[in-house]
Amino acid sequence: MRADPVSLGALAAAEADGNESWAEDTYAYGPLSLGITAAAVNEAAQHCEDLFALLRFLREPIYFARDMANYGAGKVVEFGRKLDRADDATISQLFLVPPPEVVREGLTRAGDPDAAVAHAEEGRVRLGAMVRETATFYRSFEDFHVQYKHGLKLPLRPFGTPTEEAIDERKTDLEAPLFSYTTEPIESQARRSPTDQPIMFKASPAQRADLLRLVRERNLLRLQMVAKVGLDELVERSHTVLRLLQIAQENRLALGRLEEGNQRFVVPGLRRWEQVEVLIGIDRTLSLNDFADPTGSPTNRGKRRRR
Repeated sequence: MRADPVSLGALAAAEADGNESWAEDTYAYGPLSLGITAAAVNEAAQHCEDLFALLRFLREPIYFARDMANYGAGKVVEFGRKLDRADDATISQLFLVPPPEVVREGLTRAGDPDAAVAHAEEGRVRLGAMVRETATFYRSFEDFHVQYKHGLKLPLRPFGTPTEEAIDERKTDLEAPLFSYTTEPIESQARRSPTDQPIMFKASPAQRADLLRLVRERNLLRLQMVAKVGLDELVERSHTVLRLLQIAQENRLALGRLEEGNQRFVVPGLRRWEQVEVLIGIDRTLSLNDFADPTGSPTNRGKRRRR
């Protein structure tokens, strides 16, 4: 990486030009590695938001493109947060997967109907687990992602220069802890998970003189450890989101079309890139009207908009 900073982009190449600190392990395995990890977390969280937006607007037949290009992030995120508690039936509806009874009826003429139904239902369960895991991941890193994308300062040397022990560990490990600043009241943070607790600090004499006032006014920055995360985990999360985006896309495009009298849909398979294609015999093509939004999110169907 240090031998070819251009591979990290123009900004990194410009910073490395004539910068002797790039040759120092204390820099490469300190702020540089933490900065790369922070950027990767931000990208993975943004991928999750893209998925939430697609699922929220997938049923919009007229204004889908416009809503995807220009939406209120708060409403999309609120929608996505709830998915970590959604059941398999709710999630399969969001991905336009027909309900179990429709699938079973449509596979009655398969060579082995019971095996075919079981195969499809395993994919439905797998789909639910993938979405819940994605929503849980997003909730874990949402605050950090928001701080990063809005340009708030992040501590890349939270405890000063890394020790030799820390450098040796990072040379063999793709995991790194993430830190952010917070002014949240300590009593509120105490109710958070153990991995999201505030880090105590040693107040300077100037801070001690006005400590109570600073705390009362929420004007005292403190370090907060977000979580320890690995680059491999972030790559896998983004890959999972890509699979989910592709499944939602394929199922949406399949509506309104029969393939030799069969309605097609896909669910995730066991292997990394595998999709299970299911063709069910049906007397009419399925449409958006067959998939009521299980989350109660508003759609624009039938509404006139001002231009």
